[in-house]
Amino acid sequence: MSKPLEYNNEVLRKGLHVLSLGYPVGFLLIDRVWGMSIMISLSCVAVGLDIVRQRHRGTHTVFDRFFGRMMRPEERAFTGGKIMLNGAVWLTMSFTVLVLLFPEPEAILAYISFVTGDALAALVGRKFGRHPWLGDGRTVEGSLSFFVSASLVAFTFSSWIYPFPVVALSVSALVGTILEAVPLPINDNIVAPAGMALSLVLLSGLF
Repeated sequence: MSKPLEYNNEVLRKGLHVLSLGYPVGFLLIDRVWGMSIMISLSCVAVGLDIVRQRHRGTHTVFDRFFGRMMRPEERAFTGGKIMLNGAVWLTMSFTVLVLLFPEPEAILAYISFVTGDALAALVGRKFGRHPWLGDGRTVEGSLSFFVSASLVAFTFSSWIYPFPVVALSVSALVGTILEAVPLPINDNIVAPAGMALSLVLLSGLF
């Protein structure tokens, strides 16, 4: 488990992550093929910049000045060894993976539900979490915040994006809650929204 950020820096970090909701908004406004091309390009640029940031001292200094306090210690370090992508890069890749692998409604709803739930889970868990579970700093309060907020977002936007069954929306939020909390070898920003989208795909045809 990495050292927690100061709470105000955690707020800034999650605020930056919430700005990534611009991805699905933009995706809805343009042609799907163009949207996928743009997201693939953005992912490549984001990964490339993050690699350069950790290999080129001058680039690292510039990024650290503006974004350093929002990064986890392992993300922030200048290193010649293992590359540690930061959370914003993972989210960019996450939305790209979703729109490539899943239908547009499932991809978008899973992403906006995850980003909202993840942000509130971190902030509520840090501020009010009293009951740890599953390790890695997770708390019952944080996970409940994820489930409630992800469910509310899913219920609210489902009627606008696609009328998914209530059961599918609820299970998707639950799957996201579990995958966000359980320590996994793959970054949760990829695994959790993908699991949520897959749940919507599988359950929509059953109810």
